[in-house]
Amino acid sequence: MKQISKPVEQFLRRCNLWNGYRQHLLIYQWNIIVGPALAEVTRADNINNGVLKVAVKDSVWAYHLSMMKPSLISKLNNYSGSKMVKDIVFIIDDLRVFDKK
Repeated sequence: MKQISKPVEQFLRRCNLWNGYRQHLLIYQWNIIVGPALAEVTRADNINNGVLKVAVKDSVWAYHLSMMKPSLISKLNNYSGSKMVKDIVFIIDDLRVFDKK
């Protein structure tokens, strides 16, 4: 996980914003965590109560990723340094969202 200065971390912890910061970082770093191949066809949307919602290009990818779910959860939790993600829900999204310009 990306390192921040100790005073910033302490401030975030004191204000009960630390977990929100780490969740945001997982969303923001999604492309780095899963790699370029999966980043081309997916987009992490949000985490709520340990459930990560991921937009997926089509049903074929949704099925393929559902088979990879345990590995993806492990990768995300290793990156965050805690068991932040308990489940992943894959949602088919509009193809135009994935156009890279």
